[in-house]
Amino acid sequence: MSTLAIDAHEDTSRSLFNDPTFHALNGARPLLLRHSEDGRLVGSLGGALLGTRFVSGHSAPFGGFDVVREREAPAAIARLVEATRTQLAEHGVEEIVVRCPPAAHHPASETVVFSALALGFRVAEADLNAHVDLRAIDTPQAYLASLRSPARRALKHADGEPWSLIDAGEDDAAWDTGYALLAANRAAKGRQLSLSRDYVERARRAFPGRVRIALLAHRDDPVAAALSYRVRPAVELVVAWGDAHHELPRSPMNRLAYEVVARALDERVSIVDLGTSTLLGEDGVRRADDGLLQFKSSIGATLQTRLVLNGAVTR
Repeated sequence: MSTLAIDAHEDTSRSLFNDPTFHALNGARPLLLRHSEDGRLVGSLGGALLGTRFVSGHSAPFGGFDVVREREAPAAIARLVEATRTQLAEHGVEEIVVRCPPAAHHPASETVVFSALALGFRVAEADLNAHVDLRAIDTPQAYLASLRSPARRALKHADGEPWSLIDAGEDDAAWDTGYALLAANRAAKGRQLSLSRDYVERARRAFPGRVRIALLAHRDDPVAAALSYRVRPAVELVVAWGDAHHELPRSPMNRLAYEVVARALDERVSIVDLGTSTLLGEDGVRRADDGLLQFKSSIGATLQTRLVLNGAVTR
């Protein structure tokens, strides 16, 4: 039996981007579909209702189906996908867009994609996504040992320097400093930070402890920052990071990556998602951002495709 609801029920299997509170931040009409069998929640799909179009991952990097169990029967996952599509049809939806998370986020991710494709969904977009898998790494020293020699050398050059990672916490001034560093980093590259300071502040207030900024300081001088979201209990998404306003002989980005991973290990995070590394050309073709991918690979990242699925609703 499938049920449709918009509620504040705390479901730890649900991604932050599928939470109705997140959609409210973007002024969208949230819709949360939950599918249960024999009194047990199998999974859910959150998103925004935009007329006759339903988007899971609206104003977000991804959304997608959230499966409760890590080891769920493929048949139950197929019924979850089919049941939610049926419910959406009952609400007048004609088109479904599902921005899937990378497969590393959940063991059932690949089965979800297979089930959707088998039911007629098609791949509308594909991006390259990078993540650092910490499931087989238990200490910062083990992470360092897993890196290739160039990355280890880059960190060794800065070893012994007075580095510190500062969580902005509830310090408004630290949030302003972190945001300014990120904005300056983008400006130096001729771009604009995609998230406004006001939006980041509202997200921080809506999800305390799950939306945060960390500052990398050298001799107590902030030189880089990382904005991250805890999208699942064991998955940290780095939404934006970068360095600015420093005169160091080398970029502090390798050190920032090390500190972010060390913090994740301390907090028992399994996956540090570094986001996509894809550029959209003027010809409309997506291409890999080789420079960014090279950096992410150097700090131990693995690449996966991140898909956007599109499905038509038949009545």
